Amino acid sequence: MKKIFILIVGLMLLLSSCDSGKDSKQVQVKESEKAQVVVPFLTYYNNKEGKEVIAKLSYWDLKNNKVNFTDKVVYTTFLNVNSIVEPIMWDGNKKIVSFKNSTPDNEYKNSTKVIKDLRFDTIYGRNIEAKKNLDINRVNKDKSFYPNKDYNLFLNNEDGSIIEKKVAFLFKTKDENSNEIVIGEVDIPSYVDYNNKIGEITFIFKYFFQTHSSLFVAKCNADNIEKINWQEIRLSKEIIAGGGLTPYPSTSVLIGSKYYIQSSLSFAEVDLDKKQSRILDDVSKICRSIVKEGNFVPDYPKDIKPVGIYDDILILNIPVSSDTGMEYLICAFKNNIFLGAIHLRYNDMWSIIDQNKKIIEEINVKDKNLYKEFNLNFLYFPFYGVS
Repeated sequence: MKKIFILIVGLMLLLSSCDSGKDSKQVQVKESEKAQVVVPFLTYYNNKEGKEVIAKLSYWDLKNNKVNFTDKVVYTTFLNVNSIVEPIMWDGNKKIVSFKNSTPDNEYKNSTKVIKDLRFDTIYGRNIEAKKNLDINRVNKDKSFYPNKDYNLFLNNEDGSIIEKKVAFLFKTKDENSNEIVIGEVDIPSYVDYNNKIGEITFIFKYFFQTHSSLFVAKCNADNIEKINWQEIRLSKEIIAGGGLTPYPSTSVLIGSKYYIQSSLSFAEVDLDKKQSRILDDVSKICRSIVKEGNFVPDYPKDIKPVGIYDDILILNIPVSSDTGMEYLICAFKNNIFLGAIHLRYNDMWSIIDQNKKIIEEINVKDKNLYKEFNLNFLYFPFYGVS
């Protein structure tokens, strides 16, 4: 009897130790995700009676749940009827591509590329700029457009050098009715990426069949540019990826092998390595549970949108209702783990929220004279796009 008692006690201690280790590991994971995480973003200030908007550098300290404003001017935008204040892309450091009505300042003068005319033929991604070339010697069957021919790639290496390559991303396959189609012939890529540590180039294209939607992923190495590996990833039926939710460089994010896209009121993840896709229910539930919403009902869907990427940190924007209008909730995730949020409220108050969904600080920005869009303070996080 005594032996049995000792055996039971020993087993209980072993199980307790395993559970404790599991909890400790989970805490370590969360703490490691937050370690020294500071995300830069641009805050916009009105100037000269509303004729200019000044973009200044700010920082979101996710470890200490702080927002730090600085006086460092990144660029100034001169407003007119069709002005766009955000840049076309910003890597979070010195590289910026901006519109012609913006003038870079300080150390950004030498690292900013100003686009005079939008042609929508250049796609920007991590360490890569891809300019498409049209095949002007032929048109499609109904003569409505010139098909894409190839791309000039400008690859940024770790040592600061830039190498140029030319490659055609065209893949022949068939649709449900056995008609031949060419992926990459018509549309721009949904995303481009260059991993300069291993030399891997990734192009992602979307195609909407009659029965389903697919992503076509093309990968090659900068040292062997002609050897392209193509794979099709069929999106699960739960993912809505067409129409206004079509993935583009300015509406989707690639982090490692995980490609994040919008999906109506939810959010989706496509694993390029496993060729699998799924709705991120946990991410959606976390985002929706942070703020208690009011009674205001907008005339547009409250979609979760990716609005930034920095050091593998995914930044999402979730519209939330107050009793009188719409507000923005900016959420930060890493490896699908919630790190914190900023609630941009209608009354010029910012709520800084920690990973436990608790409000740590309230910031009154009313006296900062911040630029607004749709009556809310406008922020810009590092992101990519098309010019």
